[in-house]
Amino acid sequence: MSAIQIFVSDWRPLRKGALRGFVTATLPSGMILHEISVLETNGKAWCSPPSKPMVDRDGRVMLDDNGKRRYSPIIEFSSKEIRDRFSASVIAALLAAHPGALDDE
Repeated sequence: MSAIQIFVSDWRPLRKGALRGFVTATLPSGMILHEISVLETNGKAWCSPPSKPMVDRDGRVMLDDNGKRRYSPIIEFSSKEIRDRFSASVIAALLAAHPGALDDE
């Protein structure tokens, strides 16, 4: 599985649970994706494309059975392989641009 060339900018660290921060990625096509979540658990890092909170008819944010906000994807991938390749490429680009981005504080 070869990586795709992605450039990252606007790294904003934010540690909360598995969340490590948000980054902007520019794809080879020229498409720019903002607010990509960067996550890490047990030494494994991945990213998730932007999503938006789900709201009910009254405009209230919907919660799951555990009381956490529910999110709806804005962007999705046609296969797990493509999603994993995108994620690995964003993480690689992030670490190249910000080598300590995922280090423990």
